[in-house]
Amino acid sequence: MPRFLPWFVWGLGACLFGYGWFHRVAPGVMVDTLMGEFQVGGAVIGNLAGVYFYTYAITQIPAGLIVDAYGSRRIMAASALLCTIGALVFSMADGIVESFVGRLLIGLGAGPTFVIALNLAAVWCPRDRLALLGGLVMSFGVAGAMLGQVPLAWGVEAFGWRSSMYTAMLVGLTLTAGTWMVLRLPRPKPRAERPHGMAANIKSVLRRRDIWVLTLGGASTMAIMLAFGGLWAVPWLTQVQGFSRADAALLLSVNALGWGIGSPLIGWVSDRLGRRKPPFVGAMVMSVTTFAVLLLTPDLPAAAIYVLLFLQGLGTGGIMLIFATAHDRFAGGQEGLSAGIVNTGIMVGAASLQPLVGWVLDRHWQGAMAGGARVYDAAAYQSGLSVLIVCGVVAVLAGLMLPETSRED
Repeated sequence: MPRFLPWFVWGLGACLFGYGWFHRVAPGVMVDTLMGEFQVGGAVIGNLAGVYFYTYAITQIPAGLIVDAYGSRRIMAASALLCTIGALVFSMADGIVESFVGRLLIGLGAGPTFVIALNLAAVWCPRDRLALLGGLVMSFGVAGAMLGQVPLAWGVEAFGWRSSMYTAMLVGLTLTAGTWMVLRLPRPKPRAERPHGMAANIKSVLRRRDIWVLTLGGASTMAIMLAFGGLWAVPWLTQVQGFSRADAALLLSVNALGWGIGSPLIGWVSDRLGRRKPPFVGAMVMSVTTFAVLLLTPDLPAAAIYVLLFLQGLGTGGIMLIFATAHDRFAGGQEGLSAGIVNTGIMVGAASLQPLVGWVLDRHWQGAMAGGARVYDAAAYQSGLSVLIVCGVVAVLAGLMLPETSRED
């Protein structure tokens, strides 16, 4: 087998993961356009975007079981095909129902892509580069999300949303063709047999302490990125720090860039050390410390906010070591399932923390309104977002309980 071929196979899986992230954020730059096109309100468009997340969460454990039982290549081909068909249906939708169907298919296709890409890295590439390659997969996701923001917004403005999504469908078609080529390749390593049937396999994983530590660590690691960056950062930056909405969006891009750099960097350090625990704990200390300084220090200059958000994203890159540890600890036929369970925990955590922060904000609201929306003061945000500081501390503690692995394990 040519030396470049394993990297091509892994790269295809990483590109598919990035393609899924492109579709994850794409509705955000088309909100007004879609509301006008389909004559619906914001709640409907919010649900249209949310369909992706619902299907993403639902697919995690089934995808892990399929990867463990049958390998990654067939499900990768099916994922690419579903994303492509979904993009086509969405781009050609005559009404809101068809657009929901398209987004549903995209979510079903994109949901398994991280488990697929991580398994491809473990099976096709050198094992001692697992954390680095997994971190690079995260970077592909960040790159896909960035393409789904400013470049897609420009495309929608210049060519219309249908043409832009049709172009995205052609990219998916290219990825689908690549996955069918990969299906014809011989498998480089024998697949470990599953120790039990699927139901028994789930029970055996859930009975192990390791999976609960890893899931807690994963959910708490991503709390700041997904609850703050995913929902509450823009209002905090505009209402408390005085940034414009455009500058707030740029700050979030800096935060995401830090994550995209930190994931492979911390993975590389871990692979070089042959250990997971010390780099993860160090990354989590960086993540929670920088966020606490950002939230609790008054009158920070703009440059300091940029730096702190970048460093917080950099520390969040340690999440890759959670998945690398899951692969290490559940090697032998349960790697995909363990990664799927951890990913489900992350999504459930994000879905729970976003409204929890909002509930605390409402409890500290002083009655101010602007344009019909509630405006929270700095003290309210400190109370609400302090929940995420607690999550960061939990991530550090989970890291201290993290089962250590090494290349010799």
